[in-house]
Amino acid sequence: METLIINKIAINVLKNDIKKLSEKQKFLRNQRKTVNIKGERTMEPWVAAMQHRANREKLRIMFAAYALMRGKSFSQIEKNHSEEEHPLNEFKTNINVLVDYYETKLKEYEGKK
Repeated sequence: METLIINKIAINVLKNDIKKLSEKQKFLRNQRKTVNIKGERTMEPWVAAMQHRANREKLRIMFAAYALMRGKSFSQIEKNHSEEEHPLNEFKTNINVLVDYYETKLKEYEGKK
């Protein structure tokens, strides 16, 4: 029962981190523009483009970890590929590290209470 509660908390924390990074992606997308930018420029377009590209991969890994924590498989996450030949298999170690990070982070937090 306790691991189920910790897992739900870990899923919620990961979901909130995904929301934060998604908001940053929206900001970076606007900053990449060279002509029709909305608002004020705070960084160079090439820097925004590099950060956007790096965050895209990070978000993909985070979404995959989120789905795995909820009990889904890779073929359920992205339906265009079979499980054996799925492109997310190349990120499998990063995904597992992220899942372990969120689960151990919350176990440590619960231990401090």
